[in-house]
Amino acid sequence: MPPKDPEVPKFSRLAEELIGDLRGVPFEEPRRQVKRPTQHASNIIENLLHKYHLSDNSPVQELRNRWRELVTPTLAAYSNPVEISKAGWLVVLVSNSVAKQELSNNRRRFLPKIKAVPGCTAIKGMTFRAG
Repeated sequence: MPPKDPEVPKFSRLAEELIGDLRGVPFEEPRRQVKRPTQHASNIIENLLHKYHLSDNSPVQELRNRWRELVTPTLAAYSNPVEISKAGWLVVLVSNSVAKQELSNNRRRFLPKIKAVPGCTAIKGMTFRAG
């Protein structure tokens, strides 16, 4: 059997249903099913690695690695960046109310340093959670 030619046009779903009825073969595909072209597994895996930052550091991981440089070492001992929200806010977990107040008071000083980290240019501000 010769290999299928990708240039051969495909029938529409309605045409396939009519041909199936004519031949007496039931059409078993769901009506709402959308057929997408087949992709190579290597492309899918590469996209997933990039999407979930499995092959490189995510912006949050980069912030965690450089947190002592971005804020003072004393404040870094009591705080930790947790996530970047979809709205663009950096969520920082703080274990001490004094450290939370210091971070809050100095956020304008820390924010330009944070935005300079690769992948963090879209951060709009910082929010703090007690923990």
